[in-house]
Amino acid sequence: MTKRLFSIAYMFSLTLVFASVVSVVKLASEERIEANQRIKLQRIILGVLGIPGRDAAGPADVDRAFETRVKRIEVKGRVVYVGYEDDGRTVSGYAFPVSGSGFWGPIHAMMAVNPGADRIMGLAFYKHSETPGLGARITEEWFTSQFRKLRIHPLQGEKKILTIKPAGTARGPDELDAITGATGTSRAVEAFMNREIEHFFRELRVPLEKRT
Repeated sequence: MTKRLFSIAYMFSLTLVFASVVSVVKLASEERIEANQRIKLQRIILGVLGIPGRDAAGPADVDRAFETRVKRIEVKGRVVYVGYEDDGRTVSGYAFPVSGSGFWGPIHAMMAVNPGADRIMGLAFYKHSETPGLGARITEEWFTSQFRKLRIHPLQGEKKILTIKPAGTARGPDELDAITGATGTSRAVEAFMNREIEHFFRELRVPLEKRT
């Protein structure tokens, strides 16, 4: 009887030890993943705002640049990241998440506009399910760079803020070249970008100016 109780106690203790080790490893892994995701997001925000620090070698440097030059606020239920100049007082731009339905699934991006909220400073697509080599090319520099310096304004009747044309045919100041072979993705990006920019212009621009 004593031997059996000892065996049970031993197995219970062993199980408890292994469970504790697994929990510690899981917790450490979750914390590391969370930290990596935070740094990744900070790099994206610094990048679209044009603030030095995105390409810093270490996470601590990125974190320092972000904490020094960016402030997170909420406006009407939307998260907005306010970028500041070196003096820490002058607003250099506003960054905010934009998203919508792509051809195969949701597309998530971060967009930044200038302090006057009438021009796009930067755009980065960071999460999507589009086809590699086709729709997934929305992350490429040649595509996202087309959005920079694009003038934004409220929608006026049938006139869109931006139009994505067949590859190689964009001519106007509000026209961008689509991705060859990815018409569905290009149209989806055009649709939700027009919607998100319109929402920012009409709902967030004035409250932001008053708060910053």
